[in-house]
Amino acid sequence: MREPLDDLVRACLGQRYARAAVTLEPQALGGDSMARIYYATDEAGIRYLIKARSRALYPASCLAPRYLADRGVRAVVAPLPTTDGALWTRLAAPASAWVIALYPYIAGVSGWRPGMTDAQWRATGEIVRQIHGVAPPADGAASLRHETFDVSDYARSVEVVAARLDGATLDGDTVAEQALRKRWRERRALIYTLLATMRALAERLRGLSDPFVICHGDLHPGNLLRDDMGGVHLVDWDDALLAPKERDFLFVGEPDAGGPRQAGAPFFQGYQPAEIDWVAVTYYRCERVIQDVIECAHDVCFRGDLDADARAAAAGLFGDLFAPDGNVDAARRASARLPAPLSYLAARLSS
Repeated sequence: MREPLDDLVRACLGQRYARAAVTLEPQALGGDSMARIYYATDEAGIRYLIKARSRALYPASCLAPRYLADRGVRAVVAPLPTTDGALWTRLAAPASAWVIALYPYIAGVSGWRPGMTDAQWRATGEIVRQIHGVAPPADGAASLRHETFDVSDYARSVEVVAARLDGATLDGDTVAEQALRKRWRERRALIYTLLATMRALAERLRGLSDPFVICHGDLHPGNLLRDDMGGVHLVDWDDALLAPKERDFLFVGEPDAGGPRQAGAPFFQGYQPAEIDWVAVTYYRCERVIQDVIECAHDVCFRGDLDADARAAAAGLFGDLFAPDGNVDAARRASARLPAPLSYLAARLSS
């Protein structure tokens, strides 16, 4: 269906965006059969990026960046409207399950390699501080997910994993599942401690009185596009939500180094002084580990569409979560900053 889909994308660009594509270049996107990326060039020589997906669209992934860009956050890459003002549109039959959104093309790099410079991290901190300072829409941001600190879905998913991996080894186990089963049993107690820590912190966080802010929700170098002039642009808003500001502090370094108020990672030098809620930071770092545990186990045990190499990679990533200076250690470091009434949680994680 690849070529017919390409033709429908080209037609949609002309019909819904009034832009005739002189060139349309499909881009490799791993093994995701439900998504496509294209680069397009119109008659005026202007380049665009087109995202196409056949999975359900999260409206805020388009609405939130457009809202922020319209309020002066120029570093946010927002979708361009169709001729009737919509931020996404469906392809014509027979591919009507596919939704496309059009974006300006920005030449640059993203990802963890090459790494970001200190100057780029400081610029990112300034951008995120600006985003967090934009008041949510007056209508209550109905399209945005709202942080609830509900741990129940995670608990149920961990139990599904436990039911599979705590049982006897099966003759049909793949090599990856055998490796995962061993690692799960070695780390099982710690995983349940992380889950219990989340529950305890969630009770505290549900009583927050501070207003939530618009968060990107997945702020890491893969979603930070660095252009040829050294500028930084925020892309991929699929996890946008209303939450405490700490939701965006997962992958940006440590808020401080125990020294002056503006010490610490370059991101926070750009973000500038802010009161850090270590309860929220610890919750989100524990959540990240639990999310990765569930995803890795799902990929190894329940994804029949993945080949042996992909399953082995997922089993390896599971082990990496617990490596020195990995995500578990990050959660431990945050827990050491919890207020005194919650210090027992840090002791549990460190035991």
